[in-house]
Amino acid sequence: MVDYDLSESALVSLVTLALEEQKGVRLAQGTARSVGEVFSRRGRPVRVERDGDNLTVDLNLSVEYGRSLIEAAREAQRAVAEVITASTGLRVQAVNVTVVAVEYKEPHAA
Repeated sequence: MVDYDLSESALVSLVTLALEEQKGVRLAQGTARSVGEVFSRRGRPVRVERDGDNLTVDLNLSVEYGRSLIEAAREAQRAVAEVITASTGLRVQAVNVTVVAVEYKEPHAA
């Protein structure tokens, strides 16, 4: 049998790729609210906690104005869990979503 490990950055990359398919949803940037959060993992838009073969993913998202926040969060949870499980075989116990921003996109002038 061959031993292997997956780095946190590889798992975060999978999360990012899963969210690229979601319309009107993106990882929030610059969500640190204190100096302590700047130097800790809490201020990051994606955090992955691993306990053996089980993962818990925490996401800070920005959702486009006009989109249902609940629907966007549920779709992000589903997409992230499916991509991680399909790509790694690990069990996703939870995908916790916090919507930290709503973005208004200016319509392009013709």
